[in-house]
Amino acid sequence: MKATRTRLPGLPDVFIRDAKASDADAVLRLVAAANPDDPGAFEGARPGLENLSEGPLSRTASLVILAEDGTGTPLGALMGGVPSWLLKHPGVSHPILFECLIARIGIISAVAVRPDRRGGGVGSALVRHAVSRFTRAGYGLLTLNFTPSLEGYYQRLKFATMDNLIVHIGDGVMLGQRWDDTRVAAKTLDQRTELTAVQGLDSPLVSGILPHTRVPKGTYFDGERLRR
Repeated sequence: MKATRTRLPGLPDVFIRDAKASDADAVLRLVAAANPDDPGAFEGARPGLENLSEGPLSRTASLVILAEDGTGTPLGALMGGVPSWLLKHPGVSHPILFECLIARIGIISAVAVRPDRRGGGVGSALVRHAVSRFTRAGYGLLTLNFTPSLEGYYQRLKFATMDNLIVHIGDGVMLGQRWDDTRVAAKTLDQRTELTAVQGLDSPLVSGILPHTRVPKGTYFDGERLRR
C-alpha cells in the first residue's frame, strides 16, 4: 500500500509522509549529510528503521517521517520516539513508571534536510508535523537536543530552551538529565503539562506530565527535593 502523502501549506512542491522500511537508506543518508562530523551517528537506528511495519507511534513509540518533492525524491527526514535517557536513568527503574513516562514524553532525535533545500521551511514543517502527531497520540511533552547556534530557530518554533531537563514525577521527586554538548528544547502538548519556574532550580520544571504531579505555587527546591 502506498503511503499517504500530505501537501505542505506554503510549500506546494513538498509532501510529507510516514517512512516505510524501504526508506531506511534514504533516511540515514539525509541524517548523515546533516552530521558531517559524525555521519555514522545514527547508523544504530537502522534495525528499527527496517522494522517499521507496526506503524508510527505504535507500541514501539517510533515516528519517522519523510519530506519529498512531487517526484518522490527525499528532501528531508525526521526521526523521533522514546528518549534514550529514560532507558538508563536510575530513577526510572520501576517498569510501570517507565511505561507511563514513555507514553507521555517523546523526543525528536534527528531532523535533516538536503543541503540544497535548507532554509526553505522543510525542516520547520517536519518539526511542526511531529508536534501535531505526538499531540494527537496523547503525549504531554516533546523534547529535542540542539547546539546553541540553533536556539533562535527552535524558539521561533515555540519551544522553550534550557540547559537541562527536570521532570517532577510526584511527591516532590524529580528526574533530571543534563547533556554536556547540547541544550534542550521542550514543548508542552496538553493543558495539564506545564513548564514551571521553581526557586532553587536552574531550569524550568516539567510539571503535570503524570497524573497528580502538578506543582503548586510557592514550591521551592531545598537541594534534595521539592518543598512548599
